[in-house]
Amino acid sequence: MAPTGEIVFQSDREGPTRLFVIDVATRAIRRVGTPGSWDDEEPQWSPDGSRIAFSSTRGGKGNYDIYVMQADGTGVTRLTDHPAPDQDPAWAADGKSLFFTSERNGRGEIYRVWLDAGGAGGAGATGGQARRVDRVTSGWSRAIMPATSRDGRYLAYSAQLIMGFRIQVIDLQTGQDRAVGTAGGACRPAFAADSQELAFVHLDAEPSRLEAVTETSRRVLIADRALWAYYPDYSPDGRFIAFSVSPEHHAGEDWDLAITEAARPGVVTRLTSGRGNDRVPHWRP
Repeated sequence: MAPTGEIVFQSDREGPTRLFVIDVATRAIRRVGTPGSWDDEEPQWSPDGSRIAFSSTRGGKGNYDIYVMQADGTGVTRLTDHPAPDQDPAWAADGKSLFFTSERNGRGEIYRVWLDAGGAGGAGATGGQARRVDRVTSGWSRAIMPATSRDGRYLAYSAQLIMGFRIQVIDLQTGQDRAVGTAGGACRPAFAADSQELAFVHLDAEPSRLEAVTETSRRVLIADRALWAYYPDYSPDGRFIAFSVSPEHHAGEDWDLAITEAARPGVVTRLTSGRGNDRVPHWRP
């Protein structure tokens, strides 16, 4: 069966980085959200597919904060307002809060912002007043790029150490924080639909490749000596993995969206091509 559904992604194909949605079956692309001189990045569908969270500089001064809008781009709501950059939003499984990365304490750590008044029983606020924000990590390593499991139990993130990156997983029920089998440099974790497998970008050599781990195994998903592979995301049915590919990283980069079969990875099927860097795909639930 051919892949179907919609994927939201960021692209600079119009100049500033904006958000777009692609129909996987037809390859039709539409912009979502109001265009402006600001950058909108790192889109993430809510668990019910009705909203999109993203980071944006639309608040001014080139600083990123976390926003959420309806699936059609209306009803944009600002969730954070801090002089430090707030980025990498990731929905909690119940859709009531978002995890994100911030440097508001001097270095990258994972925080959680609640969408409703106070969140989790706290005395918060609505409208233009400040929402409740909780700090999640406080270790000696830098913590960035959070990702949540669909069963609501786990939070994965990239821990930046002196010698590179590795993937950490927090059990949100017990608070246990542990490293998974990703020695050699790893970032951009993404949970499979069944919450049992975790894909990530492996950085021990150039170009980067995609790998995945479970409690008992580890496998290579994409390893092409001519392409960098980044930003993995599983389809809602778990049959496919979306990601971005580019012949170069940083200088000379030209990112396009691509997919591969999760059970038989290795073959790269491109969804986009041409001008602009198409990155951070996220499949609509």
